[in-house]
Amino acid sequence: MPSLWFIVPAHGRLELARICLTQLRRTVDALEHEGIRASAVVIADDENLDTARGMGFATVERDNRFTSRRFNDGIQLACDPAFNPFPVDYVVPLGSDDWVDWRLFHNLPAAGHMVAFQRMSFVNETGTELTVRHIRSEGGCGIRIIPRHVTARLGYRPADEHRKRGCDTSMLLNLKEHIEDLRIEHRDLDPLQIIDWKTHGENLNPYAALDRHRSELKRDPFVVLQGRYPAEALTAMQKHYYGALVA
Repeated sequence: MPSLWFIVPAHGRLELARICLTQLRRTVDALEHEGIRASAVVIADDENLDTARGMGFATVERDNRFTSRRFNDGIQLACDPAFNPFPVDYVVPLGSDDWVDWRLFHNLPAAGHMVAFQRMSFVNETGTELTVRHIRSEGGCGIRIIPRHVTARLGYRPADEHRKRGCDTSMLLNLKEHIEDLRIEHRDLDPLQIIDWKTHGENLNPYAALDRHRSELKRDPFVVLQGRYPAEALTAMQKHYYGALVA
């Protein structure tokens, strides 16, 4: 039975993170049903740790000084036999403000392969607009399926230790430098396979910065996502953005 953990640094945005971690629990349960031993580890130093434990996820306590160090902590806990008696086969770096379609992780890559995703949707800081982007770079949107043996070549800590941003890029460059035959596959279901929910003043990359990528769609997120993601998740997110305006 193959195993996979999502690696989720979190800081602040407690309500949004709670909604996204609850949806991640549904994603993990769907993968378990399909024969993949799935879970997550949340790396934080605030109440997000309590939320993660309530979801049955592993936790690592680490300050928010360097995001890259948080990713490395989670990957090492998941993959390193010195820290985990049952090291996982694959890790997926993920934001605490993201939703992912479980079907992206159903077919896991072969040895020496890493999977990247190039289509992703973003919701603006007011929850009033969703836009789809095709991110044509080799590493895609930064959410990737990485085999354990690939991370082992870098001591299970593939990102630069002292980065506050650009962690996914540093991870990709370091892996390519140390593994000459690493192959990167691009897989996509459709533009709604990954949803990133923006928050005022708390995103390294705000919604307005997305203009450098070509837009394929702009719509009301709660219309276009209806039927695609669970009604409970969408209702919770509507209340997060609109508060008492949602019955």
